[in-house]
Formats: sequence, structure tokens, C-alpha cells
Amino acid sequence: MHSEPEERKSGLIKRSMELLDTAVGGLKGRDLNALVDEFTREMTVVAEGLSEDLEAARRELAELSAAQTIGEESSAEQRRALSDRLDAMEKRLSALEKQKEKQQKRGGISQVLSQVTVIAAIIAGAWVLVTVLKLLGGN
Repeated sequence: MHSEPEERKSGLIKRSMELLDTAVGGLKGRDLNALVDEFTREMTVVAEGLSEDLEAARRELAELSAAQTIGEESSAEQRRALSDRLDAMEKRLSALEKQKEKQQKRGGISQVLSQVTVIAAIIAGAWVLVTVLKLLGGN
């Protein structure tokens, strides 16, 4: 078991040494000042590109932030409008419930009065009938 990590370690060291040898071999044939100048030019180009990318990202972030603020304000306004509509609907529902209760009370009283009227009419009709029969029958 110990041999496998040691083999990996020696393989890693070997590859690192080869990479360094390749880099040093490439540098031996060229002027070091020219290499430094070339590296500096390339890094300047990379830095300028990164700076432009960063600036574009900042602009996009500002635009997204503004859009989010507008969206939040719109959502808050819509919530307020919906809340107002809901309150109005609740008031209307409450008024309709009160109106229904009043109609049911009136309807109950009306039904009772209607039934009393029918009973009174039956009693009155019976009294008239009894009175007519008494007149005709003589008792």
C-alpha cells in the first residue's frame, strides 16, 4: 500500500522536473530582456481586457440593480392595489351578508304574517259559514 503513494509522488516530481527543463531549455536560446518585454506586453493586453470586462460587468450590474428596483416598486404597487381590491370586496361581502340577514328576517316575518292571514281567513270563512247555516237552519 505504501508503494502506490510513493510512486505517485516520484511520478509527480519527475513530471515537474521535465516541465522545468523544457522551460529552461526554451529560455537559453533567447534574450532574457526580449522575453521580459514580450511578457510585459502580453500581460498589459490581458490586464486591459480584464479591465474592460470588469467595467462591462459593472455597467450590467448597475442596469440589473435598476431593473430590480423598478420590479420591486411595481410588485409593491401591485400588492397594494390587490390589497385595496380585497378590502373593497370584503366590505361588499359584509354589506351583502347584512342585507341577506335583513331579508331573511323580513322573509320570516312575512311568512308568519302570510300564514296568520290564511288562518284568519279560514276562521272568518268558517264563522261566516256557521252564521249563514244558523240563519238558514234556525238554531
